[in-house]
Amino acid sequence: MKIVELRPGQKARVKEIKKGVNGQRRLFEIGLIPGTELKLLSSHPFNGPLVLQVGNAKIALGRGMAEAVEVELLE
Repeated sequence: MKIVELRPGQKARVKEIKKGVNGQRRLFEIGLIPGTELKLLSSHPFNGPLVLQVGNAKIALGRGMAEAVEVELLE
């Protein structure tokens, strides 16, 4: 499933990132690498960003980048 399919409050683990080298690098820099656990805090309407909790950090991720992140649900 893609990260954009999560509902607020759900936890998941990153399985795969389907983005080019630059996109992967950007996601790696903010801590989204395969195996990382995260929680979706909120999903803004009208194709707005997703707000994720990754460890102790809160990250806003645009829909375009979020579409490239495959996750597995943990709950």
